[in-house]
Parts: sequence; C-alpha cells; structure tokens
Amino acid sequence: MTSVLVTRPLGFADPLVKALEHLGYRVHAVPAVETEPLELKASDLASFDWIVLTSVQGVDALAELPLAPRYAAVGEKTAHALEARGIKPGHVPAQANGLALADTLPDVEGRRIVLVRASAAASDLPDRLRRRGAIVEEMTVYRTVEGPATSAEPMRAALADPELAVVVFASGSAVRGYLTLGGPPTLPAVTIGPRTTSSAREHGFHVIAEADSQSAESLAAAVSRTVPLEARNA
Repeated sequence: MTSVLVTRPLGFADPLVKALEHLGYRVHAVPAVETEPLELKASDLASFDWIVLTSVQGVDALAELPLAPRYAAVGEKTAHALEARGIKPGHVPAQANGLALADTLPDVEGRRIVLVRASAAASDLPDRLRRRGAIVEEMTVYRTVEGPATSAEPMRAALADPELAVVVFASGSAVRGYLTLGGPPTLPAVTIGPRTTSSAREHGFHVIAEADSQSAESLAAAVSRTVPLEARNA
C-alpha cells in the first residue's frame, strides 16, 4: 500500500490523515513542527484598532480576548476558532493567506494593527499593511519548534517504509523541521501553497503538486491526482 508522510503539527488528529486514509493511502503522521504557547495579556491588545490572527493556534494561545478592537482572521478555520470564543471577526479574506488579508483588510490607513502570530512568521503581511499606511506591531503568542525531538523516532520509522511515496508540507517551517529530523530532500513533495512550494524548492525538493486551497481536502486531492495508489518510491 502506498504511504504518505504528513508533517503537520496535529499528527494523527489531523483531518488530512483521515482524508488520505479514506482514499486508500497508508499515512505516517509525524509532526515536523510543534508550537509552544507564550504568555500574552489581553491588556496588551485592547488599545489596537485591529487584532489580526493568522492561525487557530494563535486564537488558542490567547487566554483572554478583549472586546473593544475589531478582529480579522486569515481564513475560515481561524474565524470559526474566534467565533467559538464569542468573537465575530470583522474581516475574513476570500483567499486564506496573509497577502490576501493584507490587501483586503478595510480601514487601515493610520490605524494601529497588531498581528498575533508565531515566532517564525513571514514578513510579507506586515510589510504590505505598512505600505497601505497602517501602524503595525507584531506580538508572538507561540513559538514554533522545528524538528521536535519527540518526532525523531517516528520519522526514522516512516523513512524506512519502502512504500513511502511522498511527503506533505503545509509550511516552510515544516520543510526545515523535516530536514532537521533527518529527512532527505529526495522524497517528492506535495505542498499547501506557493510560499511552501518556494521553500521546498529552495531546499532541493521536487514539488509534484500544490494544493488549490489551504485545506485538508485540497491537500488530499493534490496527493490523489499525482500519487497513484500503486506508486513506489524509487
């Protein structure tokens, strides 16, 4: 049975794992990254005009959510996480990525905006908002650990599987974490979007497919259309 290596942080709890197994693949779920929450007080956020959240983990890392500012979420999953906490976001871009959010966030000129993000977050979102006239601050609410030690042994077991045909990446940090854990760049890769594709290629991977959108379903579809169930890793 053809095997797929999923490197996202949720491990076997990731909906991508179920989607791939439903399609008939055997899945190795080995987190190449993990997150550690950092303390941030609600009073640190209350004075901003916009609070921008770029992940569900960012929402979960906040013990309290101030009611005064407006909230923006990078995509539907982050929006749903906010709604579960009693906050209805004032803006969610049609495309779930940072640049789409930066380009479409309304009423930003002269406004104070805080980006609640990971320590390893890219700079394109704040740079674009600043070019639009916003006053941007970044606050780290969780630290991204690339290549966590707990994944070392599961990674060795996955790489020893002779049926392993492809590795799935959902971030540049996962690419780096996979390499830190001893993964070779010779394994074909499927990625979640252009930024991750670029990172994978910079590190020597052959990207055979890119998801059409940033969702588990789209990633599973990208694997399905490029990795036949009878495929073997040469």
